[in-house]
Amino acid sequence: MKIALAKRPLRSLAVVLCLLPSLYCHAKTVSEESGLQESDFQERELEESYLEENDLESEEGFYYEDAFSDREYTDTRPFFSLEALLGGSTLEKIKFENGDVDSIRAGSGVYIAFGIAHLMFEKRLDVGIKAGYLFDLVTAKADTGSQSVLSFTRKPVDIFSHYWAGRHCFGGGVTAHLDPIFTSRETTDNAKYHNAYGAYAEYLFHFTGTGSALGIKYLSINYKNKKTDTISDGSAWGITFSQLF
Repeated sequence: MKIALAKRPLRSLAVVLCLLPSLYCHAKTVSEESGLQESDFQERELEESYLEENDLESEEGFYYEDAFSDREYTDTRPFFSLEALLGGSTLEKIKFENGDVDSIRAGSGVYIAFGIAHLMFEKRLDVGIKAGYLFDLVTAKADTGSQSVLSFTRKPVDIFSHYWAGRHCFGGGVTAHLDPIFTSRETTDNAKYHNAYGAYAEYLFHFTGTGSALGIKYLSINYKNKKTDTISDGSAWGITFSQLF
């Protein structure tokens, strides 16, 4: 009985020793598999974050056919516009020393304005208002040092709307030209006109990622002289530039 009891612990120990290599290999395999799983999980997280960053960059810096970047085109934005207009009937002519003749026209001038526009209906339509200063100036200087200056100024207020089709805008609005004044230092033939009301149509092309737009415009308006009741055609074609803030 004593000998049998003495052999059992030795036999158990031998069994344990035999199983140790198998247990070690199994533990090592489990450890490696868990390490691979953790490494794969980290790689997947990195890939997902990279894809999300790329998606954000593409959404912020690229135009789609049916929408614009929320970051660049929020619902309401202020803007600045600059226009160069040419046309209308001649108000007065001026002759230079070299024989050249220039004239000032009722539709010509440079228009500087500030306004605000609101985009709606998933950024397919805008409405807005702008106001500024429209002026034209012609100067001739003689050899004697005297100057002849013609100017025509007015203060437009515009209410407009555009339909947005991708980067293209089609629209126009109504305009009121306040305090139109013609001034001539040569003939002192100054004239004031009644406030004039008209309409215009324009097309704008928006450049990607800049908030800038360039387009063409047609304005239809008439000016009525307060003294003579003479009507001068102020209709004109123009090039327009605008910049969102």
